[in-house]
Amino acid sequence: MKFFEYHFHGCAGHKTIELNRAAYEEMADFLLKEGNTDGFLATFSAAPIPNLVECLNFCRDVMASGNLAGAKLEGVYLEGPFVRQPGAMTAELLAKPDLDDAKKLVEAGNGIIRAVALAPELPGAMDLIDYFVAQKIPVSAGHFCCSAEVLREAVDHGLSGITHFCNNGEGDIRCILGRYSTEGPWLEILSDDRLDVEMICDGVHVDPRLVKAVSRVKRGKFIPITDGCAATGMPGKRLRFPDPAGNVAEFDVRDGALFIAGTGQLTGSLATMDRIYHNLVGFGAMTPEEAKISCSETPRRKAGLL
Repeated sequence: MKFFEYHFHGCAGHKTIELNRAAYEEMADFLLKEGNTDGFLATFSAAPIPNLVECLNFCRDVMASGNLAGAKLEGVYLEGPFVRQPGAMTAELLAKPDLDDAKKLVEAGNGIIRAVALAPELPGAMDLIDYFVAQKIPVSAGHFCCSAEVLREAVDHGLSGITHFCNNGEGDIRCILGRYSTEGPWLEILSDDRLDVEMICDGVHVDPRLVKAVSRVKRGKFIPITDGCAATGMPGKRLRFPDPAGNVAEFDVRDGALFIAGTGQLTGSLATMDRIYHNLVGFGAMTPEEAKISCSETPRRKAGLL
């Protein structure tokens, strides 16, 4: 079994929001040839609901019409818009949880939405978790900043994952008079066996030692991701890409990752799943067989494909 891209925004100069067959064929070809990857979820960041409906309709049509020649499009991951921390997203496109909007997305998705990320601390988030879970759509906490108590409540409602753990707003671990503690949900995430975690394992977004430690704590529930972006496989140091609203932004390639131009704000990685696999082994996090399972079977199972 080849690898699977669970959280993927683009590669080879194309973004998943580029809704044309040729762009998806090029991305699918790149994933298969360069990433040893034969399946992926098209991940969409925060965008206006009509835009996300258009994305879902496009992906559904691709999947229904013979799919792609390289890696297969296996569904959609909605990384927003019901999130709190913009990260590299356009802040104006974030939205408050709204049940009617959620229903519009599910209706348009018609069975192809494999994951939804939201911020559980936002008003109305628990109702959305209840709704998505009732539709058999996995919900994760992403681009969030909540207390341990709120996360526990969200998990009780059915939230089952963490979007790119260690790259949200999970809070700092502090040492006061020799005692380590955190005001955020760090310990809840690590200790609650109901939660699986995604982690960007490019060696830049998360310290390799932390990848090793978390993957061992979350054995069997650890999903390595690329959070890949259009710059993956592209030459150049300064690149320009549009956001979901059509605004063109500039990005810098440096230190093995992509940054918002002129800032220290990390955005998507430049890794393929093949690189992620080798990193997991090289970091001492997993044996080759464990890494193979984690990069293929584990994300497929989470997406309901196994």
